[in-house]
This record gives sequence, C-alpha cells and structure tokens, in this order.
Amino acid sequence: MKKRPVDFAHMLSGVRLDVWLKLLKENKIDKKFYLQAAVITMESALLTPLAYLEYLLFWLPIQFTKLEKDPIYVVGFWRSGTTYLQNLLTRDPQFGWFDPVSTITFSNSILLRKPLTMLARNGLKGARAMDNLEFELELPMEEAHAFTNLTDLSISHMMAFPDHGKGGKYVNAIFTDALSSKDRKRFYSVYNYMLKKLTFMKGGKQLLLKSPDNTARIAFLKRAYPRAKFINIYRNPYTVVRSALNMFRIEMDKYALSESVSDQYLLDRVCLIFERVYRRAFRDLDRLGPCDKIEIKYEEFVEHQEEYIEQIYKQLGIRNYDKAYPYLKEYMDSMKEYQTNTYDYSPELIQRVNDRLGFYFERYGYEMIQPEQAGEHTAD
Repeated sequence: MKKRPVDFAHMLSGVRLDVWLKLLKENKIDKKFYLQAAVITMESALLTPLAYLEYLLFWLPIQFTKLEKDPIYVVGFWRSGTTYLQNLLTRDPQFGWFDPVSTITFSNSILLRKPLTMLARNGLKGARAMDNLEFELELPMEEAHAFTNLTDLSISHMMAFPDHGKGGKYVNAIFTDALSSKDRKRFYSVYNYMLKKLTFMKGGKQLLLKSPDNTARIAFLKRAYPRAKFINIYRNPYTVVRSALNMFRIEMDKYALSESVSDQYLLDRVCLIFERVYRRAFRDLDRLGPCDKIEIKYEEFVEHQEEYIEQIYKQLGIRNYDKAYPYLKEYMDSMKEYQTNTYDYSPELIQRVNDRLGFYFERYGYEMIQPEQAGEHTAD
C-alpha cells in the first residue's frame, strides 16, 4: 500500500483514548502510518477529557431517558440498498437518527456540536466513492460509526487493521450471540447507552437505524428491544459481493494502519461474511411475526418505491404515513437522476458466490450464473 497523506478526519479521529490504546496494544501499526497513528493519538487525547466531562454532565438525564418506542432497523448486507432506504425513510420528521456529528464524534456530540458541525460540513463535501451518494449533515449515518469509537467490539476496525486471517476478531464481533457472556454484556451496555443518548439529543423521537452488521444480530436486538421492527432489503448476490468488494477496498486503502490484504483474500472474506450473516439472519427473521418484519427486493423497490414505502408503513404499523408522504416524495424526486456504479463479474467472483450462497439464491429466487458467463453481466 502506498503512503497516504495524513487524514485529520480518519474514521478513528473521534475514538476514545482507552479504546484507541487497546487497539494499539492488539495490533501492529505499519511504519509508513506512524504519523497517521500519532495524529489519531493527539486528536483522541484532546477530545477524550471533554468526552468524559460530557458524560458526567449528562449522565443523569440520559439515564432517565426512555425509548418510548423501540427502534426500527433497516438491515441487509453491505451494498444492498440500505443507505438509500434509510435516507428515504428518515425524511419522515417523526424519526430520529445518527447524523454525522453524532457518529464519528459521538462522545463529544453535545458540548462540541457547533464546532464539530462546522468541521463536518467542510469534511463531508463530495460523493461517497463507493456509490456516488452524497454525504450530507441532513442525512443519516450508520450507528456502527459511533459504536466503533466507543468499543473494540466493531467490525469497522477491520478497515484500519485488516486481520490477515488472524482469528477475525472484528468480524466475529458482529455475531453478538456468539460473543462471550462478558463481551455480550459489554456490547449491550455501550449500545444501549448510545441509543439512549441519541434519543435524549433527538427529543425522544423514535429511532430509525441502519447498520449492515445488525443483519447478523436481529435476535439479539429483538430481545433487547422487544417492540423493534426490521426492514430487510436484499439484492442480487453477485451485485452485492462485487460492490462490497469495491467498498471494502476503498475504505481499507483510505483507513488501514497496517498492511492491507490481497484482492483474493478480500473476495474470500466477503463471501464468508455474507454466508455467515444470512444464515443467521434467515433463522432470526423466520422467528419474527409479520408485523415485526418486512423483506424487500431491491430491484423491485427501486422501480416501485411509493408502493413499497406505503407497504412498509402499513405492515409494520408505522403511523402518520399521510403526513410523511410529502417529505418522502420530495426525496424520491430528488434522486431520480441518481446513477449506480456498474461492474463486471469475474469468473472467480461468480464461483465463490455460487459455492457459498446457494441457500440465498434458493430463498430469494435469483438466477445462478456460471463462471464462463463472466463479463456478460454487470452490477446495476
């Protein structure tokens, strides 16, 4: 990996110092990233005392904050359409969600909101490299970004510290029910505090959240929040894997602090994670009642958005669709010219997907192609 310029808005720029020191202890920093690691250390050392001050000042009101309505979760593997669906649904003003300041700098998101908002407004200019969707302060982000800077139990740390097959700790962290009892309790403690704090900041609004890693912990979230609802959006697996590869490669190249992994390793890893996530998700989804879940095919959703959005509100018992409709329609109209990326499927990708994801094809009815058909199909 080539040397990169120092990034003052690195994904770990808002990490709490105790978490950062633990990550440093567990991982080896490549020499060419020493300066970047030093900058992260400096930023963390400056922000952490103020983070603890914020924690102390607002501990009592946050502890007494109740989630009057349990969250609604948009789930689905990375690159399945979860971002667009959450962006659309959160135009409904009855929902609260993680804005950019409340994710990357979550621990400082009350006391330092104004200066951090100014910095974020400048730092978020331009489209996301993986899908051309714009970063905006008025659009939501994944709660995983906030979680990443509060604990070491996050798959996002894989972007900074690719594991090279050394046990896959950060991948395994998304399978919450497989964690040790101690780590599972630690996970819940951090996650629940995070949701209560956000609810406090959003004036008690119901939260509408999206992080692809939640797809592997539906049962865990349902136990924690018994009235939670789940919207699973699924997509052609060849498209998802090819686009996810592009995303992981871009983010690793941007954020890695140790030597990155080969394209071949990354392909194997993405397919393995995809299989593990959806074997777990299917089991969890099948245990939910029809009023607690809805499954949406991406390819049909983009062609009939209004019909599907109305169905989501009706099936999950979400109120005020008529009031929300003008806001939803405005966003749908604004995205009519949006163009997705296109990719060719390599023979290796087709074979890996076929080998691991036959159960996914069977459940959702996608057509399986063969390696000799590589190049004849493109991701849309």
